[in-house]
Amino acid sequence: MNTKCHFCGNKNFKQARVQYIYKHNNQFLIVNDVPCEQCEYCGEEYFEGKVLTQIEEEFYRIHAQGKKAKKELRVPIEQFPELQTA
Repeated sequence: MNTKCHFCGNKNFKQARVQYIYKHNNQFLIVNDVPCEQCEYCGEEYFEGKVLTQIEEEFYRIHAQGKKAKKELRVPIEQFPELQTA
């Protein structure tokens, strides 16, 4: 798929399976085991268009059509300025 990494310029890639986080309108979908090409030097990930389309379609099925996801996760959210101690 790639001849060189657009981030670091490295020419060596490996096939990998990674976690992909899709966000749209402050709604999220985390997908595990997503196939990609990964730069062996910096770890930058490259995905085929059809893979990303499948993820977007699944996001729509879950958030718009009410499909039940395999697992749900509660995630705490903070504002950075509030993290600083007085």
